[in-house]
Amino acid sequence: MTEQELIAYFETANLPETLRLDRASTQFEVKEAVARNIEIMQTDLKNSNAKHRLMMIVHALEHPYSGPEIPSR
Repeated sequence: MTEQELIAYFETANLPETLRLDRASTQFEVKEAVARNIEIMQTDLKNSNAKHRLMMIVHALEHPYSGPEIPSR
């Protein structure tokens, strides 16, 4: 996805408050995280971390994690 496609995707996405990204990662305050990462992506073109994080959120929204939890000791 291009930066413009990501921005367009999140303009219409229904974002939950908390989103499980994968087995070890949970994104809290999803709406704020998306806004912050879009701003970083637009202002710091050399920083690919924000785009990567947005792509992780897109993937988690489209393919919710349903695997095992991290085992507790």
